[in-house]
Amino acid sequence: MPKFVAGSYATVEAVEAAVKTLLEKGHKQTDLLLVTNASDKKERLTKETGIEVITETGQDENFDWKELAPLYPSFDEEALYEPSPQHPYPQLTPEQEEEQERKMQGYFSELEEGNVLIIVRER
Repeated sequence: MPKFVAGSYATVEAVEAAVKTLLEKGHKQTDLLLVTNASDKKERLTKETGIEVITETGQDENFDWKELAPLYPSFDEEALYEPSPQHPYPQLTPEQEEEQERKMQGYFSELEEGNVLIIVRER
C-alpha cells in the first residue's frame, strides 16, 4: 500500500485539524498513522483521535521509514538507493552510508523537536 507523509505539526490542535481535513477528503481513520517522540502528545492524540500513534525509534521492524523518506519535504531523492531484484538493499560504501544518514537526519530532527508526523496509507 503506498504511503505519504501528509505533514509535520508542532501542536496537538494542528494535528487534529489536519486529521479532520484528511477524513473529510475521504481517508479512513484506519489509513492514518501518527508518529511522535513526545510522550505527552502521544497519550493525548491516542485518547482524542482514536488513531494509532507510534514512537519513532528508528528500530521499528514493522514500518519502513526509508520508504517514506523521499516523500518528506526535507529530503531529496538521492537519500535512498533503488533496490535491485538481486540485492533489495545494495551494499553502500561507508561514504554513501554517511551521506544517506546525514540526509535522513532532516526527517528525524522533526521528531526530535517534538513534532507529530501524519502518515497516510493510500488504498
